[in-house]
Amino acid sequence: MEKTFKKKDLETNAFWDTTPDEVEALLKRRETAFNVAKGKLADSGKIETVMQTAEAFGRGLFQDFIKEESDHWTMEKWAKPVVENIFSPMGTAVNFTKLTVGEAKSLVFKWPLHKESKEMQIGSLFTYGFLRGMFLSAFPEGEILMESAMVKDSPIMEFTFKTKAIDADRFERERVKNFFTAQTKKSEE
Repeated sequence: MEKTFKKKDLETNAFWDTTPDEVEALLKRRETAFNVAKGKLADSGKIETVMQTAEAFGRGLFQDFIKEESDHWTMEKWAKPVVENIFSPMGTAVNFTKLTVGEAKSLVFKWPLHKESKEMQIGSLFTYGFLRGMFLSAFPEGEILMESAMVKDSPIMEFTFKTKAIDADRFERERVKNFFTAQTKKSEE
């Protein structure tokens, strides 16, 4: 995707204004990645394929929309461009309720993929995976903890982002994957 963002410097932060064409391209890119993930899930029956596809999508978004910002990431330097360049253009509403040097808590209270998708559980898993891919691109020693998931009619997804994961946090990806495997099996019954 060719970038035509207009860089704006605000003190030490930078961000890019997305044009309507860029927003449309971003949404199409998300839709394509989500459809690929659903197709791989249908072919293999494994939740892991959704995670891998979503994480790759998130890493790609980071590369294309964020990476120029800094080699020395802080939580604030990461959160601001992610919200402005990715979440807002996708129609996602997120509120960071805690933002420190090593940790951020967030509430995602509007996620269009959740409403647009007939596969809400897969939409939530895809969201977790793509956020994880973006976040680990900036903080390779970190992890995202999913505190709650958008399943069924739940309007909120809560995440804790840690720049340095402890040993217990390293199992989060498997815990989330197992949760969604169980949820998918329940919905099939």
